[in-house]
Parts: sequence; structure tokens; C-alpha cells
Amino acid sequence: MQDTGHKPPKKTATHMLAMLIATALGSGFVPKAPGTAGTVVGVAIVVAWYYFALPGFGIFAFALFLVGWWSSLYWSRYKNQTDCQQIVIDEVLGYFVTLGFFPHSWTVLLVGFVLFRIFDAWKPWPIRTLDRWGKNLPIGPAQAFMVIFDDLLAGIWSWLILFVGFKVGLIS
Repeated sequence: MQDTGHKPPKKTATHMLAMLIATALGSGFVPKAPGTAGTVVGVAIVVAWYYFALPGFGIFAFALFLVGWWSSLYWSRYKNQTDCQQIVIDEVLGYFVTLGFFPHSWTVLLVGFVLFRIFDAWKPWPIRTLDRWGKNLPIGPAQAFMVIFDDLLAGIWSWLILFVGFKVGLIS
């Protein structure tokens, strides 16, 4: 769907910031599997978060959601696409949510990565329904919200499976 708004100007500070956020520091420009590349950026952020023992995991996730929403709206308008494959900040958020509040281990990072990529690609209910609905919306705030929201849900599904894995002793 096409946007009725104006294309944002190129090479302003706002443009560069939106591009860096929406594409997860440029990982969205990877020609094959940009979503996986964006998730790798998410891994790096989580590893840094663990390493520096930073507080406020939930607050950061919420802030990431908000700036991801803004940058997705900006980049969708700029590219004039409702589902621009370069937007991968949603993968960063989804992976970040997947790892929320779990112990710090390479096993957790790896299992979380695999689970998130599976749920992001598979899109179980209600993710697939919402993803299709979002792709049919005109470019705007609701469409940009859905770009972020479907991967947030994939992260929640992944978190739930990881949680069950911990509870039954499959993951430690």
C-alpha cells in the first residue's frame, strides 16, 4: 500500500537515526536473511546487557518497542513499503524479549535464538493473522505498530517455551 504522506528527506540527522534504529545498525541491509542478521544484533545487545549487569531489562524492552515503532514508521514511509525487509529492529526486540529474565548462559542464548527464529518464521496463531492484517494496512502508525508487534509476540511465544524448558529441566 502506498502512503499519502511525504517522503522524509534524506541524510538529515533524523533520517540517519531512524535508519540506524530500523535496520539495527545496518544489519537490515544484509541481502540474504536480514531478519537473522537483525537477531544477531539482538544477541550482541543481550550479551552486552548480561556482561555489564545492567538493570531495567523491562524498561529497556519498552523503550526499544517505542523507538522501534517510530523508526519503523519513518523507514516504511521513506521506502514507501508496508513490509520493508530492511526493518529488523523488530527482530532485536523479539529476541530481547525471548531472553527476558533468564539466567546468563550460552545455552540460553543459543536456544533462545533458535526458538525466536522458528517462531518468527513459522508465525503461529495469532502472529500470522496479525502479520497479514498489518501488511494490508496503509503505511502509518497502525502498520508500523504491527511491524513491531508480530515479532514481540514471537518473542513472547519463544519466552514461554524457554520458560517451560527451564521448569521441566530441559534447559539449565
